[in-house]
Amino acid sequence: MTNAQLVLNNIQEQLCHEGTTYKGNSGTYKFVMGRTTDEGTINGVVKKIDENGERTAGSFKVLEDGTVMRFTGIATKVSMAITKEVQSQQPTIEEVAPEESNEETQEAIAV
Repeated sequence: MTNAQLVLNNIQEQLCHEGTTYKGNSGTYKFVMGRTTDEGTINGVVKKIDENGERTAGSFKVLEDGTVMRFTGIATKVSMAITKEVQSQQPTIEEVAPEESNEETQEAIAV
């Protein structure tokens, strides 16, 4: 699972009260996932829910590494905190030095 998907899962778990519906500063919103690019970026539409029904209010974009580029109805500091939380949980992949050949190891032991 990519960091982008983890960020969306966290947004859904922490902010949403009913499926993908959440409260923003200026009303109630619902996000609808769109397509995912080959690189892993997730895009989608954000709809505002009011007494007249649903209407498109904006969009969201979460990069593969979990960075939220935009998410209508969610404060930037909240999306940044969720991004940092997900990115801090990911283990860093360190390059492993190539193993020495048995010949070099045996030679080092013999010396």
